[in-house]
Amino acid sequence: MNPASSQQQYVLFTQGQSAFAIELKAVREVLRLAGQQITPVPNTLAFVLGLTNLRGEIITVTDFGCFIGEEAVKIQDEQARILVVELPHPQDVQLPRIRMGIAVAQVEGVQSLYPEQIVSHLEVGEALVPILRGLYDHHHRLLMILESEAIAQKFLSNTQPLKV
Repeated sequence: MNPASSQQQYVLFTQGQSAFAIELKAVREVLRLAGQQITPVPNTLAFVLGLTNLRGEIITVTDFGCFIGEEAVKIQDEQARILVVELPHPQDVQLPRIRMGIAVAQVEGVQSLYPEQIVSHLEVGEALVPILRGLYDHHHRLLMILESEAIAQKFLSNTQPLKV
């Protein structure tokens, strides 16, 4: 390992058989999904679970499984969590940051990774490419490193969920 290389911290989580990571600096907090009241909103996209009140702030909660075209997160599962993320506005840095909840099957914790070891994401399904920064070999386990700005762009574009 190059002594000059710097590590960054990432939150690791799983969805189905896949492992993902998102930069810790984008994650404001982690909530238990089963303990959070979510109000469904009619006529929204399939991956939008609804709205929740987070200490007086109303945020949208999305289902990461549905978002990537896989199995939905089991809402009553004790392992399921909501990653409350704060993302830069993809169209204009002058606009307020986007705060939203991303429901995931399980959060594994925080790990320090070397960003320069993130490799091309061309090995994954074409549908995941728009939200991936790349792939990372973490102790012989493949992590898909998410690009937080791309998630915000996808969410704001009001398009259909990704199909893996």
